[in-house]
Amino acid sequence: MQEPMPTTNQKNSLHTLQFLLILACYFGLHIILRVTISDSLDYDEAEQAMLGQWLLAGYTEQPPLYTWIQHYLFQLFGENVFSISLLKNSLLYLTYAFVYLAGLTILKNNRSAILATCSLLLIPQIGWESQRDMTHTTLVVFAAAATLFQTLRLINRQSYINYLLWGLFLGIGFMAKANFSLYLIILLLTLATCSEGRKVIFSWKMFLALGVIFALAGNYFYWMYNNQDIVFSATGKFKRAIDNYYIKGSLSLVTNSFLFLTPLWLFYLIFFPSGYDAKWWEERSFHQRFIARYIVFFFLVLLLVVLLFKVTYVKDRWLQPLLFIAPILFFSRVPMEKLTKVRCKGFLTVVGVAAIAIYAAFTIRVAGASYIDRFCRMNYPFSIMAEDIRSTGFDSGLIISNNRFIAGNMHFQFPTSPAFVPNFHFEDLPSTQGFQNGLVIWMADKKPEIPQKLSEFLAHRYNITAADHKVEYFEHIYKYGRDETVKLAVMSIPLPQSSR
Repeated sequence: MQEPMPTTNQKNSLHTLQFLLILACYFGLHIILRVTISDSLDYDEAEQAMLGQWLLAGYTEQPPLYTWIQHYLFQLFGENVFSISLLKNSLLYLTYAFVYLAGLTILKNNRSAILATCSLLLIPQIGWESQRDMTHTTLVVFAAAATLFQTLRLINRQSYINYLLWGLFLGIGFMAKANFSLYLIILLLTLATCSEGRKVIFSWKMFLALGVIFALAGNYFYWMYNNQDIVFSATGKFKRAIDNYYIKGSLSLVTNSFLFLTPLWLFYLIFFPSGYDAKWWEERSFHQRFIARYIVFFFLVLLLVVLLFKVTYVKDRWLQPLLFIAPILFFSRVPMEKLTKVRCKGFLTVVGVAAIAIYAAFTIRVAGASYIDRFCRMNYPFSIMAEDIRSTGFDSGLIISNNRFIAGNMHFQFPTSPAFVPNFHFEDLPSTQGFQNGLVIWMADKKPEIPQKLSEFLAHRYNITAADHKVEYFEHIYKYGRDETVKLAVMSIPLPQSSR
């Protein structure tokens, strides 16, 4: 008896499962690579190692959700590189998965959705930089992708559960990074331009979504109100100018948006030139019009931000949660008959080469640092330096540094020793009290003397004069180095009774 042929839906489901498994394998390999290549942490990783010691309403200038998740992963798997890499790569995997699901909803076929999702690997800020060293940005891009998919589901069906899930993803976005608010503004404006979207916005069920948002983020909003000095401590990152700011900012927006999508647009031109057809604005389905309008509002809203806040430089990483949609827009303009097997195979070959190149670049960046004459933070020999510090008699105590990178790495080396940087009130936490001795640490490659702000903190907080205490220097060859060295400065201090 002949078995029945699989239906189209069954084939699509099989292709979806196969694609998601391939994605899982790709990010799983990155976890394996990260764990094996170095036990030292990069800057953002080390920041999470430091902040993840505690479960607080707020920490630094960034929202706390990433750190909350990291904290619980530390509790589950231990404070180690695996826990750090597991969170990042899980979020990256979920981002690609939701982009695929959103693409499937908009583009109506597996082939286009797979091509759009794979395109993310050809956007350096997403394919490479997110893997290299990013945390909060990784979470906010996931939240944006999940919100897009859930928005499309809401347009199709305004059910209670869909509003609750929409509120969950929106809450995650607010608790991930501040620029999620820009994404939401663009999304709401896009919804407001069509009758289907207005049904979503002006339904009383919107209160369900708002309730979920405030349930998740309300405590943090309260913390923000009471810690405005910390929340706005990073405003110096924005480059502003009075003269010609509207020209500089507008050019930066256009230029960096173009660079953000480079080299992706070039490979699109090679394999799918029909996507650049002059009839680009020709209206097709509702979903295709929706995604096109989103891109228009993206430029309008960011241009308004540039003009209102006199921003002269738009960083490409700020565009990640806003422009990840671009591949879906592009493939909505490519007719199905142009997605031939030859073109798709050629494009996916380029994507495969990019995936291998990212993996190889990550490896060479660390293991081949001596040969490319550029060492990264994962090359710092913290485990060996920790042994030097133990030889001085320090095994447990309070660790104070002027750098989150050092504090996080040293906490991993001394797990029973809380580590922090000044100016974020970590010194007031119960877990940083009751220690008789402390260790002050800073990098001494360029300036061997204690940094001024660190010296001032010791004097103000513990009434300790840094000049009265001996500084010891430990110098070692970088991990994977030949004769290149890095120097660490360490100062042991007795903590006064009043600090315990």
